[in-house]
Amino acid sequence: MADADPLVRRRRLGAELRKLRESKGMTSAEAAALLMVSQPKISLLENGHRRISPRDVRDLCRIYGVQDPQVVDALMCVAGESCPAGAPR
Repeated sequence: MADADPLVRRRRLGAELRKLRESKGMTSAEAAALLMVSQPKISLLENGHRRISPRDVRDLCRIYGVQDPQVVDALMCVAGESCPAGAPR
């Protein structure tokens, strides 16, 4: 995810989050209920139409069962504006 364009990064991050959700067999409505947000928010995030916070990424990873801290950190880094030197974006 080394693109400089924020829209491209958001779309790629959203696609990754959608894959994680679908791999759990979870609908966007179920994810929204667990995150206590609306289903349209999940859709907007997954389609890159809304900026996603690192906290939302962390919470989504938790409900999707992502246990690898490196994966969670990398996705949170993409969501944030600044990443440590050498971290994937």
